[in-house]
Amino acid sequence: MTGLDKILKSIDKEAQTLSSEAIKKAKCEAKDILSNAKKVAQKEANLIIKNAEDEAKNIIKRADSQIELQEREMLLKAKREQIDYIIKEAKNTLCSLPDNKYFDVILKLCEKYIKPQKCNLIFSSYDLERLPKGFKSKLSKLAKSVGGEIKISEKARDIDRGFILSYGDIEENCTFDCLFNEAYDLLCDKVNDLLFS
Repeated sequence: MTGLDKILKSIDKEAQTLSSEAIKKAKCEAKDILSNAKKVAQKEANLIIKNAEDEAKNIIKRADSQIELQEREMLLKAKREQIDYIIKEAKNTLCSLPDNKYFDVILKLCEKYIKPQKCNLIFSSYDLERLPKGFKSKLSKLAKSVGGEIKISEKARDIDRGFILSYGDIEENCTFDCLFNEAYDLLCDKVNDLLFS
């Protein structure tokens, strides 16, 4: 073997050794890069999963809150309907009392609302036609007890039940519709306490 062949063989051997080491080094670096990339990818995947789980929990929580709100609103609506029904039935019961009891209620209302002045009591034509005997004298006695004077008007008004006290230009509306409307919140509270407490 010539000197040149020996040199070439030595260069070739050295090149193979360097090449083999470079390949090993490249494989190690590639393995490290791949390992690091897997770790980064796993961290990112875990973060994405955690964010998705958190968002899913938030969506469920918001949905639960909406469901609770809707349930409360439905319950309140049902309660309000029951309360309104009971108040309406109470008014209907009052309106359909027998004449003597109905006019006893009218006297009690007059006692509460009459002032120590002259006034006219105005009924509907229906109530005016069914005045019980002795009602006018009871009414007159009641008015005198507070220092007033009362006269039942012969002219009827287009009202359902109850009456109107007229003091000249000033009128006190004591129709059942008006009285129930004015006392609506108080009646709601009382019915609510009776039914739901």
